[in-house]
Amino acid sequence: MSKYVGVKTLEVLEGAENYNKWIASRLKPFLKSPTLEIGAGTGNISEYMTGFKELVLTDIDSQLVNSLAKKFKKNKNIKVEMFNAASNLSKIKSKFKSIYGVNVLEHIENDQKALKNLHGLLESSGKLVLLVPAKRIAYNELDRSLGHYRRYEKDELREKLMNAGFRVDELEFFNIVGLLSWIVRNYISKNHGKLEKSQVKSFNWVVPVLKAIEPKKGLPFGISLIAVASKK
Repeated sequence: MSKYVGVKTLEVLEGAENYNKWIASRLKPFLKSPTLEIGAGTGNISEYMTGFKELVLTDIDSQLVNSLAKKFKKNKNIKVEMFNAASNLSKIKSKFKSIYGVNVLEHIENDQKALKNLHGLLESSGKLVLLVPAKRIAYNELDRSLGHYRRYEKDELREKLMNAGFRVDELEFFNIVGLLSWIVRNYISKNHGKLEKSQVKSFNWVVPVLKAIEPKKGLPFGISLIAVASKK
């Protein structure tokens, strides 16, 4: 059994195909092979990244790593490794042209150290592409139950990336409707600490419309922040 407290939520999100595709489509333009995914979990985003010539999927949880290895065993271009971004100890010695992570950094208590470690794994001018939860005011019981240490503000994330040695190329809010529904859900849901399949299914149904109408830049707020940063 996985040690990660949010594994059931990852399993629920496997049913959010439209949402996962949307996220992947926003990140992929900035990624180049060889690329590394941190906190790949159950592979919800990974399955839309399989076209890269060299892709390394990682997670801190051994059970999730084993699951990923089985899921992608037929993909010869994909390797799966244990990796703790906040630790100095790692079997990963390669350098990457890009690294990405979706809803991972908020789970790491010492996120500044993790960013510095990721900086060290990138080639010169390599890209770090992150999607993280946004807006401190939206932090709630579900965040706590998922093991989130924080939700990020723009200035906070920009400062941490710069302190880790990155140049911030883009930093934009993502999914404005998702933030509103997140806040409303916290008031009307009877189970504040659990994401229900019905809630995910309903949101997944409207994603194609949101994707079509939401601008990629200039949103005043959103449920997430997408950061694109280059190694200086």
